[in-house]
Amino acid sequence: MLKKSSIFRASGLVLASGALVLVTTNPSSAASAATTKTASCSTTGASGSSKTSWNGDPYAEQPVTLSVKDTSADGHHVRVRYLTQQQSGTTRYWSWHSNTDGNATTKSWSTTAKSDYGIWGFGVEIARFEGDTLLNSCVAWAP
Repeated sequence: MLKKSSIFRASGLVLASGALVLVTTNPSSAASAATTKTASCSTTGASGSSKTSWNGDPYAEQPVTLSVKDTSADGHHVRVRYLTQQQSGTTRYWSWHSNTDGNATTKSWSTTAKSDYGIWGFGVEIARFEGDTLLNSCVAWAP
């Protein structure tokens, strides 16, 4: 038996005092609720970051910006890749993006990420390479 003062919410429906009311939200306010999750690190010869526009839904497509800077005139190229953490704690390693333009250059990529397993953590790996051989790298996770 429901009391008159009882209120129940489920999937945007509100039952208040025996009346059913549909509650809607403004889509633009939901979009403005997104927060930026930034992970960044530096290693010998390279620095970079990932920035994820997190809307709070781990199963939704997430806008991502990756960037990497070559910080050494050593003849090696640098790479960045996105890292995500699934609810199980497993790390997913996304594809590498290369900056072969040389010392003091920065490259950025705008992309999206979506996983059927959800995205529960946001990270980045920055590395220096000789050909396809990884020389050194760093990993960071967004707080």
